[in-house]
Order: sequence, then C-alpha cells, then structure tokens
Amino acid sequence: MKKRILFVLIIIGCTVAVQAQTAGRAQLGGRLGIPLGVTGRYWFDDHSGAEGILGIYDRTVSLTALYEYRFDLSALTIDGFGWYLGGGLHAGTREENSTWKFISGLDGIAGADYNFQTIPVNLGLDWKPAVHFNNSAELAQFALSVRYTFGNR
Repeated sequence: MKKRILFVLIIIGCTVAVQAQTAGRAQLGGRLGIPLGVTGRYWFDDHSGAEGILGIYDRTVSLTALYEYRFDLSALTIDGFGWYLGGGLHAGTREENSTWKFISGLDGIAGADYNFQTIPVNLGLDWKPAVHFNNSAELAQFALSVRYTFGNR
C-alpha cells in the first residue's frame, strides 16, 4: 500500500513540476470539424486559458467563448503533450424554414493537444458538446485544430 501511495505522489509531482510554459502565449489558427472556423487561445498561466471560436456549420454561424484548464502530460509522455477541460457560452444565428433564428447556450470542451518543440505550432483534437437554450442540443461536435503560437519559444 505504501508503495502505491509513493508511486502516485511521484507521478503527481512529475506532472506538476514540468510546465508547458504556455503562460502569456496567444495562439491563432483554423478548426476543421464541427464547427468549421477560426480559433484563438490565450493562456493566462501554464494551466488556465481562454479560447474563442468563430464557426460555421449546417446553416449556423456562431461565436463561442470558453475557459480551459490544461493538464500537462510532458512528464508522462513527450514534451508538449497535454489534455484540457473547460466550458463556456455560445451565441449565433441559424437558418430554419427560410428565417434566421437567434441561438445561444452552454458549451463544454475536452481535448488533447501537442505543442511542437521545434516550430511554433499547436495541434489539438477536441470534443465540444453544446446545449442550446432555445433549440436542440448538439453533442457530437468533434474537431481538429491547428494553431500558430505567438511569442518566444
């Protein structure tokens, strides 16, 4: 039992000790999936960040704002690899029956990403379910994002 506790403490210590050094970095790029569009992220520190997505899909245009918390997995895998969880809000417009209707709601996000060590590029794969206040939920929103990372490496 003591060995298991020690093992867990070592793993947690390694995960916390190695930082992705993302603080103060902005990322901008494209999102391929649902929604298709432009994504931008800014990291407040090595774990907390905000993401904005301007997307289009299925006669819908939306703007999404998300808060994300990133868990660095560099100590357990390869440098630059991590996963993140978060949530936020969206608003937009959707064409239904030849009229445009306002939509808004709540979003969740869960994904994994990789920050390349030799080039300023971030590659991410995520699941972003959305629940609309005045329309049906959309739970099958998956996408691949490629972002340029601004700032010193």
